[in-house]
Amino acid sequence: MRKSTFLIALLALEQVYAQTPTAGAPAGLQTPTSNFEWKEAYPVPIQVPSPKPEWVQSLNNATIPQAPVGQPAVPGTDPYCHWTSTQCKRPSDIYTCEQGHWGLSFDDGPTVASPPLYDFLKSQNLKATFFLIGGNVIQYPEMVKRMHEDGHEIAIHTWSHTQLTTQTNEQIVAELKWTEQAIKEIIGVSPVLVRPPQGDMDDRVRNITQQLGFNIAIWDHDTFDWEIGTNPLITPQSIEQTVRGWINNSSSGISLEHDRVNETVNVAINTVVPLLKSKYEMTTVAACANMTAEDVYKETAGQGSAGSGEGAATSLNPTTLFMAFGTVAAALISHAL
Repeated sequence: MRKSTFLIALLALEQVYAQTPTAGAPAGLQTPTSNFEWKEAYPVPIQVPSPKPEWVQSLNNATIPQAPVGQPAVPGTDPYCHWTSTQCKRPSDIYTCEQGHWGLSFDDGPTVASPPLYDFLKSQNLKATFFLIGGNVIQYPEMVKRMHEDGHEIAIHTWSHTQLTTQTNEQIVAELKWTEQAIKEIIGVSPVLVRPPQGDMDDRVRNITQQLGFNIAIWDHDTFDWEIGTNPLITPQSIEQTVRGWINNSSSGISLEHDRVNETVNVAINTVVPLLKSKYEMTTVAACANMTAEDVYKETAGQGSAGSGEGAATSLNPTTLFMAFGTVAAALISHAL
């Protein structure tokens, strides 16, 4: 009874703590100017932020691998499993789906180009995983709310869209936690899934991400839609040929798409999604990882029944308590009990 009372009180305390500006918060924060009634101040959009001190203090630095910052790995000599350089994956990385299924995901939103994609997915009764940039979240909170209400999975794509292996431990924490805080202020729950920009991660990034209660999800099929407008070889027609190649040769997958500009949204609506839907059972990234709808958010993780996906390496690494109560609460529980 004493433990139950303590846990209830701790949850209530954390809710108050999460909504109250911290005295030690970094300087230079500002309340977003959107119509949403923000309770917190946030860093400047799309600039590398500084973390709150308590976020950094929650890390166990002794367990963080000493991977070099900003140095690409060389194939054959990659002790820190740098995916961008060598395609090295760890068992915790989510990257594909079970046979016959396809994980639909979009990066870089929300943007002014995004709503037609939401409309299209709703008309097709499809759910996707949206990896959101924190600097965009505070500019378009109504879109975040709509995505969540439409049943899509909300996930994290950092605050400034900077490659994480080029950042310090403290900067990585800030990129993830500010984005988490902004999303939670809008939809009331904290995402579990994180996609590093450009998939840029190594064991140092993995360790910090997991200590903060997140799980990394990447992809195994790239549309290269992000090169439309900058690479003359990448066009809607070339992307169509790429996707037809997947259909002919792949039994499953998770694809990388973007909703950052009209061109990428249009190719998704007119080409990529219809083609994939013609062959595969379309699903979300979390379902590919055998995660339930509850597992997608920290506050509800572990409360659902087993999912149906089998194609990812694992489900979540952090414990249910760690997910449910957050880093600070988990540490307090461990100490008090």
